[in-house]
Amino acid sequence: MSRALKFLMFIYFVVFLTTGTFMVLIVNADDSSAPWINLLARNHGIVFVWHLACWMTLGMFSNYYWDLFNMGKGLDAVQVERIILPLLVSPIVFYPTYNLWLSSSSQSYILFEVIAFQSGFFWQALFTKAKPLDNATVIPWSVNNGGTRSAQAKPVGGSTAVN
Repeated sequence: MSRALKFLMFIYFVVFLTTGTFMVLIVNADDSSAPWINLLARNHGIVFVWHLACWMTLGMFSNYYWDLFNMGKGLDAVQVERIILPLLVSPIVFYPTYNLWLSSSSQSYILFEVIAFQSGFFWQALFTKAKPLDNATVIPWSVNNGGTRSAQAKPVGGSTAVN
């Protein structure tokens, strides 16, 4: 592995462990906690968003390593260029998880951490399925599925003249 990749991994794990430690402190905070812990508890959303982003990034890296090891390669075959693409699309992948957390009334943080990891792990499925529809005339789940055009083409009585 290159020196730059090792440094980035170190920074990632420092942020991941720091936000995780802060989340443990926030969840266990009460009125008698230190003032800086109460400040963290009041701003727990900022800390948790960073923590969720770390979980999603961990899912993306896990997917990359999973594919790498399934091809029979080791950590020495890691290519930084192949890791950049998931990081570029990470805001698109993270946005639904973030909105789900914002709209939820659940206090279960582990649920959203698992969802963030899963979103990161399956990020490729989102982009491989995202392509234009070839036959967009009949879509069973849409409101306008092409049924009005075929109804206009048929005669009202439904009978045809036979010679």
